[in-house]
Amino acid sequence: MKMNKRPKFLKFLVLVLLVALVLSACKPSDDNVGETQAALTEPVSTPAEILTAEIIETEQNTSEASPLGFIRQGAVFGVMDMYQAEEVATGGYDPAVFECGDSWLASFSEDYGENVITLQYQTPVIPTEIELFTNSKPETIVRVELLNSFSGLAVIYDESQPPQWKQSAIQGACETSLKLEIETDIEVDTIFIEFTDLASASRLDAVELSGVLNSFTEPLIYWRVPLPDTPVDMVVNPMGEIFVAAGMNGLYKFDLEGNQLDKMPAPDQADVMSLEADSSGNLFVADSGFGWLVVFDSEGIQTDAGGDGIFGHLGYNPADDNLYLLHGSNIEVYSTDAVTLIRQIQLDDLHAYANIAFDSGGRMFLIRDYDWDAVLVEMDPLTGEELDAFPLVTSNQRDIVAKDLTVDAQGNFYVLFAMNTGEIAVHMLDPRGNLMQRFGHLSYNTKDWPEGSFLDPKAISVTPDGRFLIIVDGYEEQSYLSAFMLEIDE
Repeated sequence: MKMNKRPKFLKFLVLVLLVALVLSACKPSDDNVGETQAALTEPVSTPAEILTAEIIETEQNTSEASPLGFIRQGAVFGVMDMYQAEEVATGGYDPAVFECGDSWLASFSEDYGENVITLQYQTPVIPTEIELFTNSKPETIVRVELLNSFSGLAVIYDESQPPQWKQSAIQGACETSLKLEIETDIEVDTIFIEFTDLASASRLDAVELSGVLNSFTEPLIYWRVPLPDTPVDMVVNPMGEIFVAAGMNGLYKFDLEGNQLDKMPAPDQADVMSLEADSSGNLFVADSGFGWLVVFDSEGIQTDAGGDGIFGHLGYNPADDNLYLLHGSNIEVYSTDAVTLIRQIQLDDLHAYANIAFDSGGRMFLIRDYDWDAVLVEMDPLTGEELDAFPLVTSNQRDIVAKDLTVDAQGNFYVLFAMNTGEIAVHMLDPRGNLMQRFGHLSYNTKDWPEGSFLDPKAISVTPDGRFLIIVDGYEEQSYLSAFMLEIDE
């Protein structure tokens, strides 16, 4: 029996040794472990999936190496007027689509001879490159014009300055990518491309515009704290104390660290419209519910009230120590000591005005036509005569809504937007109205938006030293008070 068992054991041992040798031969070396694992685990992709992955990776790499404020966008509107064709070459290029160009244009039997495609882009940028996705040859393009639709300034490539195309093969229905590097300081929102013939024009699928937002920066968000209700207005007094009106009658006091210091009393039936502070730190509340101006000292104690039928937005003039209440095309001037009406200023009733602010020297500024053709205007605080104007619109491609205005001790302006072409909340202008920087993205995500972006911002105020810029935004329980820390010249 022992002799019978021994051969079985030897057979088993040989089998184990053979299996071990096979496994050892199949095991990759240390140098090739990662490569072998990648080969084993990588899923099989269709050509369209591979191309999509390449495009995403390219955009990520570009984003990491791109300058601040870089944008790549497809056209939102494209037209060929001669053929009454719309939605021509709009959007970005999609390699998964089985058609390159416009089959409807290609079906035209007659060529009218003027084959110009006009493309409009939502956000004006200083262009760095345009990329055409097409099945046409570059020699069929006779003119490329990049235009700012508001200023009329343009860069033109034609026979006198031929475009230098970089041609490459791409995947998808379109076979060719044509890239043109651009060097200009003009903000561009419109592109004209003229072709030799209609057939070549009909093969253009998309034109993507790459560029940077002019003067875009990212200052530090110092803090952001939640507010208990929808913000209405906000002001920072000369001591750096922040007062916020939220909801119908909520009045709150914060310090420059974002700590809530006090909840101030207000009548149950109040309807707070506007807040302002004078040089002594007194807080003035425009209450349209009772139609009066209520005065609090910096400790939150009510010291006075006055006025009748109060309605509008407040501004404080440090030159004459008076309050200015903007209501439509009328400004009522009140004394701060007795809260009595002194005089009225009638403005041009052909325009709509929003918000009023003063610089340290008593110059008065308003936002005119704030919800369509926004202009920052300087007006005489005695007569209401318009003295100067600084347009806030840089493109015709999107509605502009300017919400609020504040001025620092150096005379720089900070204009708060709820909507504009670049979707940037804050534009900082120097005392002559030149754009110095813009920052803070506008958000339309009603559930969650990150620090440094703003949903329906309501008010803006700068500290006297210009170091902190305070903004309120949001609605109901999703409302915030935010502070930017700004770099200032010592």
